[in-house]
Amino acid sequence: MVNSIVIICEDGPFGKNSVVESIRMAAGLLAVGDIEICKVILLRDAVYFFKKTLEPEALNVDNFGNIIRLIELSELEIYVHSQALEIAGIETSDLILQDNIKFVDIKEISQLILNADVSFKY
Repeated sequence: MVNSIVIICEDGPFGKNSVVESIRMAAGLLAVGDIEICKVILLRDAVYFFKKTLEPEALNVDNFGNIIRLIELSELEIYVHSQALEIAGIETSDLILQDNIKFVDIKEISQLILNADVSFKY
């Protein structure tokens, strides 16, 4: 039986829409109630999703406000790769910080994946 899922996302917030869909999927899995634990890990360019200065409207894309509220309401755990932030030149003060967001290194990410019953890359 599957009790825990980890969804890994590496793509930026524009183009493929992977970050938004990963979050929606995770929140949906938690809402159904069959899955006890569902976590989203943001790697590489996906870390730009929470940047305060991100303006999706400039690209004619819907604002991410609804997704941020979904994270809060679903109590979804989001793990952001701290080294990816560093490589991108993003400080934690540049991000929309939520209680649900944790900053982790690659060793912690590996452990999250190993501890999950199922993991996949979106």
